Amino acid sequence: MEHIITLDIGTMSMRAIIYDVKGRMLYTSTYEYHAIFTPPSLVEQDPFDWGNGLAFTLKEAAQYVRDNNISVAAISVTSQRASVIPVDLEGNCLYNAITWQDKRSVDICRELTERLSMNAIYAKTGLRANPYFSLPKMLWFKQKAPEIYKKAHKLIGVQDYVIHQLTGEFKTDWTQAARTMLMNIKTFEWDREILATSGIDEELLCELHPPGAQAGGLKKEMAHLVGLEEGLPVIMAGGDQQNAAVALDILRPGMAEANTGTGSFVIAYSDKPVFDKKCRVLCSASAIPGKWIVEAGIFNTGAVYRWLRNQFYSGEQSSYTYMNEEASASPIGSNGVMLIPHFEGSAAPFWNPYAKGVFFNLSLGTKRGDMARSILEGISMEIADNLSLIEVISGEIETISVAGGMTNSDLFNQIQAATFYKKVVRYSNSEASSMGAAISACVSLGIYNSHEEAFKEMVGKEEQIYQPNAEEYIKYDKLRLRKHDLYNALNQRKVYEKFIKSV
Repeated sequence: MEHIITLDIGTMSMRAIIYDVKGRMLYTSTYEYHAIFTPPSLVEQDPFDWGNGLAFTLKEAAQYVRDNNISVAAISVTSQRASVIPVDLEGNCLYNAITWQDKRSVDICRELTERLSMNAIYAKTGLRANPYFSLPKMLWFKQKAPEIYKKAHKLIGVQDYVIHQLTGEFKTDWTQAARTMLMNIKTFEWDREILATSGIDEELLCELHPPGAQAGGLKKEMAHLVGLEEGLPVIMAGGDQQNAAVALDILRPGMAEANTGTGSFVIAYSDKPVFDKKCRVLCSASAIPGKWIVEAGIFNTGAVYRWLRNQFYSGEQSSYTYMNEEASASPIGSNGVMLIPHFEGSAAPFWNPYAKGVFFNLSLGTKRGDMARSILEGISMEIADNLSLIEVISGEIETISVAGGMTNSDLFNQIQAATFYKKVVRYSNSEASSMGAAISACVSLGIYNSHEEAFKEMVGKEEQIYQPNAEEYIKYDKLRLRKHDLYNALNQRKVYEKFIKSV
């Protein structure tokens, strides 16, 4: 039986996972790293973290392959999106990666919309002019670090960097290019007008390919370093969230997913490009070639829960299991505590780079568990807002598939079901992005004829179903309206922006 090694390059770690073609996870190697946060809103990462992670995880995976005498058909790569790394002709990094969380290009986005309106950008790319995406970061290098920009042979993303490390090729796929603000979402080609208006040279961009395409074979140096076969096919599975959608059965209308890791991503399937009149949700390329997804992202969700653990829990109490137990002892509404989870700005639906996190209505009677539950509720209500927007443009959603580290909590999943007032399902493999990459590889290699067939054979039926409760939904709907009032009160008075600019 053939096997696939998936490389899942996340925001906080890289994982090499070995799957067989029936979807069984046989082995996992993990390498952790951390971004560099510089107040008020700069977020970078040393690209050597990914190079070191690549060598570490693939060496361990290769050892497992040898020890168990199994055959590997391909390496399939999926990663975080919209970071930018300037590199020279040999792929050497000229500067730290500016990550998707970075907000330094707020003013550049404003300049872009003066030359090409927000609606025009959105209609072409499916994206807003926002620091979240790649183009503003590229322009930051051009304007603020011109010596680096001039030396750069390419401006690439995280997946592109790993693909080059593995194959020596500068190639990317539609799902990653769909987050640059430079690809036309209708044609899957670099958009000439936006390139001309922005002044970015197309030669700085990678060669475009459909998701699931083979970038090349594992190059000799890397093969010898990690102990895998030279020439092993390397597949560009694409963006982590698009791959997660495939592994969560977002393969037809009426299905959506909420994937909660560092951030949360809400995704629904579409057979055609669809757009929101107010540009609040995004249209991106699917991991299924020639299809699309409607997407809403929330920057900080799981990262907030981790922040609470690191700051308020220690020793034997520093497990998420313990935190969930304390949260479950707090009632619906968290004894009055409410969270706005915008610790590093807001993406959908507010798109406010100045927004910050707020724990509201604390008292001397507030307990740690109340704050923990308020995070779970605040995340769920933010996801619910985005699901409502997506339904308006893509049609009614019947079932929400969930994945990501936080969905290991039954409490969180039940809160989601109650908040959405929809059936929530969880599959046995919470590593949805890597499973999607394995599915993509199996289709690319011809092991299965379609993504639907591969899903049926490799994932199968859901592990657990969470049904909504009408009484709980009524309570959460009232809380959601209060949360809107709180956010609007802060935003209308520009409290966030004035405070940040005064620091």
